Amino acid sequence: MKFKQLLTLTALAATVCGASAASFTLRMGGGHPTGLTYVGVYDTYFATEVTKRVKEKTGHDIRFIKAWGGSVAKVDGVIEAVQKGTLDIGLSPIGFEQSRAGLLNYSAYVPFTSPDPVLQQKVSNRMIKEVPALQASMKPYNSHVLGAMTSEAYGVTTKFDWNSVAELKGKRIALAGTNAPLFIPLGAVPVTLGIGEHYQAIQNGLADGSLFYISGLEAFKLQEVAKVFNKTGFGSLSTLVAFMNLDTRAKLPKEVVAIIDEVAEESSMRVAEISKQRDIEVETRAKAAGVKVNTLPDAEKKRWAELLKDLPGKAAKELDGKGQPATEVLKTYVRFLNEAGYKFPIDYPL
Repeated sequence: MKFKQLLTLTALAATVCGASAASFTLRMGGGHPTGLTYVGVYDTYFATEVTKRVKEKTGHDIRFIKAWGGSVAKVDGVIEAVQKGTLDIGLSPIGFEQSRAGLLNYSAYVPFTSPDPVLQQKVSNRMIKEVPALQASMKPYNSHVLGAMTSEAYGVTTKFDWNSVAELKGKRIALAGTNAPLFIPLGAVPVTLGIGEHYQAIQNGLADGSLFYISGLEAFKLQEVAKVFNKTGFGSLSTLVAFMNLDTRAKLPKEVVAIIDEVAEESSMRVAEISKQRDIEVETRAKAAGVKVNTLPDAEKKRWAELLKDLPGKAAKELDGKGQPATEVLKTYVRFLNEAGYKFPIDYPL
């Protein structure tokens, strides 16, 4: 049976086996392929562990139908797919879902955060547990946040060598739309594109560079068209989110939901650990392949941050005006990071 035919099935199919054991089918998907760490972990570890633990602890059977790479929902349509029940679990890069996940996108509003995915993940987990407004913000979309995962550290891949803010003036940088304000004050030109389109954009001259992780050099073959990667210090962001349909959660046995939540939290930390190691390993291979890797000096990071100092407050006030407590969320995020041992290059006014 083809996947599209399976989509016509009920979101949760339960068949009673004996007195209490049942079988459940969950549809899980997202816009990115399994080559990205967060998708790969859900495709393998999450699905395998949930299936195994549900069987061992409850006697139930659970099966996942997987739809990665945009086969059911593109990067900007995952939340809608979860809301409607087309997907029971959806993985979303929420930079493409600003209208729906604006509050949950808090880490993207404060530039030059920690580049350590593990530290960021600990803060991210704390945010979800201790800031109820984040989970509440997704209820209108019939969605529950299973896990807000942290990315690898962001940097800029370019066709040209650079290591100062001034050198980006006039350069076209491919990126997710919500990241455009990072470059506009420099006189750079944001080009809003999904990561899968960055290679061609650089190749045909539409873009001079790409804002993404260093792993994009391999995963999306960017090192074929650009030979410089700059570790800008933008940091690792809590912007990769696993959502679950609330109706699906309500129909599942509580013990099954508990296992799903348990494995989701483990998966988030696993993503962070793999991402941290991947940054190190890809950088080594990239250098061996002839890619020049620069680290933006602290003075340049501070200079860039000063140009962006009003962005966090502006983003927060915009969401505050829509009835979401963004200012308090950002203040909490900065405080949690400080308590975890990280300090931003400047004190952003909030």
